[in-house]
Amino acid sequence: MKEVILVSPKLGIGGIQRAMTNLANWFVNNGYQVTLVSCKKEPLFYPLDPKVTLITPQKEHPGNQGNIIFHYIRIIFYLRKAFKANSSQHIISFGDVFNPLTLIASIGLKKKVHISDRTSPDFKFKWYVSFLKKITYPYSTTFVAQTTKAAQWNEKKFANKLNIKVIPNPIREVIVDTTIAKEKTLLYVGRFAWEKNPEALIRAFSMIENREGWQLVMLGDGPLLPAMKSLASGLKLGDNIQFVGQVKDVDSYFSKASLYVLPSVLEGFPNALCEAMAAGLPCVCVEGIPYEDLGTKGVDFLVAKRDDVIDLSSNINHLLQSESLRMTMGKNAQSIRERLALPIIFTKFEEILN
Repeated sequence: MKEVILVSPKLGIGGIQRAMTNLANWFVNNGYQVTLVSCKKEPLFYPLDPKVTLITPQKEHPGNQGNIIFHYIRIIFYLRKAFKANSSQHIISFGDVFNPLTLIASIGLKKKVHISDRTSPDFKFKWYVSFLKKITYPYSTTFVAQTTKAAQWNEKKFANKLNIKVIPNPIREVIVDTTIAKEKTLLYVGRFAWEKNPEALIRAFSMIENREGWQLVMLGDGPLLPAMKSLASGLKLGDNIQFVGQVKDVDSYFSKASLYVLPSVLEGFPNALCEAMAAGLPCVCVEGIPYEDLGTKGVDFLVAKRDDVIDLSSNINHLLQSESLRMTMGKNAQSIRERLALPIIFTKFEEILN
């Protein structure tokens, strides 16, 4: 039987965790014996096929007070033990921090290690993470880049020492309830963190004078949530913004919304944007994120200038004022369903194992 080991930083909510569980489910339902190794002990958030063998550490993460060096060493020994006990010749690891640990843990085990960074190459990691990547990545069998931009960046960074394959994230099946009437809502889905830039969206929305009953609905939580609630109150938008919190049924919000906005300034791969496009929503994003692989600017979505709240507001308002443009752009965006369909993308992962 074909075998594969998957290494994930953790199991809770997040883009890596969702991609890993989807990949595990696909492999196990296509004739593979799959072992999913989590580097952190926490409950599963995404559905995992019971045929997948799940391995989790016995000890909790030490948190901010723990010694990170000892924690990494412990993770390396934990991973090495799991690798030695498994006859699979292939390991797929996701995560900039944990890929080097996976490569170190596999030294001398004659296994092929395929790694994938899931953070934007523009992100500035701590020096020791960058150092570990520099010395370990050339020993990987395959480096999977999520976007052409990431592939080009790493090609230059590692002086063509990596075997790079571009494999974007697949889109999960987005279920749109067409019986639900569209509401005059702009939708935001994501963490309330600096890289997601929710402040820019709130300020851009406040600048639209002729809102005519439009509301901004924001899903998710994170460290900036209290500050964003205060900002909305200060801008007198209390009746025009809904802070919903973390939800699992995002599709019901896609079904009701009329427009999706991704104000992020840093994205490894904009999963939520892809899902909104698949749901047929007209979308606005910001320059700097890797949108080029997802579609055509001005056809499949609008793109605002980075660090320009006025331009972001203008692009949003452009869609708010034209129902015909929203319908046309939403219909164009749905073509992403075929291009990033699960079987197409996961078949590419299977190809690197051959």
